[in-house]
Amino acid sequence: MDLSQEDFEIIEDLSATNYGPDQIATYLSLDKLDFRKEWENPESKIRFHYDRGRLTADFEINQKLLENAKSGNITAAQIFEKNRERIAVENLKEQIYFGSE
Repeated sequence: MDLSQEDFEIIEDLSATNYGPDQIATYLSLDKLDFRKEWENPESKIRFHYDRGRLTADFEINQKLLENAKSGNITAAQIFEKNRERIAVENLKEQIYFGSE
């Protein structure tokens, strides 16, 4: 699948706003099955940029939550801690299923 750098940036932007692979394929006017096949390959550029978009959005949200928590916002502190616990559980699952390096 031949995509431009602009297409990869669009993939990052759309995945950051929680759009799935089928929706992104439609937005880019690509065949959904071909796009999904590439997306399912963890080594593909499509999957890299999709995951990068999600990670960037998560980082920006958590960074803002941390700033607000440090300034005394109790709700932000609670949400930040809940996210921290969720990520810790995900990391433990990966260690159990895939082993540690």
